[in-house]
Amino acid sequence: MAKSRTAHRVAIFNSRPDFIEALRVALEANGFTTACAHLADIQNGVLDLLAFVHLHKPELIIYDLPRPYESHWNFLRLLKETDSLKGATWVLTTTDKKALEAAVGASGVVEIIFGEPYGVADVVAAVGKTFADAF
Repeated sequence: MAKSRTAHRVAIFNSRPDFIEALRVALEANGFTTACAHLADIQNGVLDLLAFVHLHKPELIIYDLPRPYESHWNFLRLLKETDSLKGATWVLTTTDKKALEAAVGASGVVEIIFGEPYGVADVVAAVGKTFADAF
């Protein structure tokens, strides 16, 4: 009998519904449990973020950093300081790492995936690197 592995919990916060869905499908195919939210719904308060985190308890959050970088970076900093999210690991995605670094400085976060466009496989690989038992 094969040893079962833990289904790690991943939250996807992105601004593109098509990418959210493709990433969700790919992560779940690799054994992850996912919960998804559109960035605008979080930022404008349509989604109760505290209730979302309490319900889904994400271990890792995939967070997209779109333009304007300064405002999204500041919002990310606030999220990371939320008590219920302090223990989470963060994988950041952006399409222009150089512009992001110019706007906010070097981030020092777990991983930033960038490119135009970055692919689902790139993000799944970054998530897999975070968990020793993932693949």
